[in-house]
Amino acid sequence: MSNLFNEIDEDLRQDKLKTLWNKYRAAVFTFVIVITLGLTSSEFYQYWSTSKEKNSGLIFSEIIDNIIQGDIQLAQDNIDKLSNEGTKNYKSYALVLKSDLLLSQGNLIEVEKIYDEIIDTTNNSLLKNLAILKLSYIKVDNYSFDQMKQELGDLLGDKTLGLFAHEILAMSAYKNEVYDKGIASLEIILSDERTTNSMFDRAQMMLKVLSSKI
Repeated sequence: MSNLFNEIDEDLRQDKLKTLWNKYRAAVFTFVIVITLGLTSSEFYQYWSTSKEKNSGLIFSEIIDNIIQGDIQLAQDNIDKLSNEGTKNYKSYALVLKSDLLLSQGNLIEVEKIYDEIIDTTNNSLLKNLAILKLSYIKVDNYSFDQMKQELGDLLGDKTLGLFAHEILAMSAYKNEVYDKGIASLEIILSDERTTNSMFDRAQMMLKVLSSKI
């Protein structure tokens, strides 16, 4: 375990916070998929009687299967299909999934454009907040702590995404050498009963690193 702490600390010292994010990205990506599926479930059944909505939901389910099975090309094809044929909300869901595929390919410029589009166009508040959260992950290396806190805004108190927002804020605190503020966010994560085991482990690791700087 000490070797893992040393590895993480070395990454952070070299200002490579995204390396830390990539180590746990798969777990968070799974969370994103679950949230998106939750968003669609009520819509899927509410409008089951209309063929367009039913078709959109089926295509979306196929995309999830494609991603789980690692068939990225087919997932991309179905995302494009959903973007063209889906209902308004499903088109937004397609953009979320497309952004994750582009992020895995390192295409940050296009990813930022997609998140900005979602933020500007969607009427779904949870999707909008999700886009803000994910955009903040990308910008953590470039924003000051105050900029990041302002970017996250009300998300820090959000019941669904608030803990993830504090995780980003803790990363920003390390980057900007305001370690006590990062520790404050990590303590919120560690004391919250909704914190998952994987997030709890990440928070403990980050807390060890930040505490060593004080």
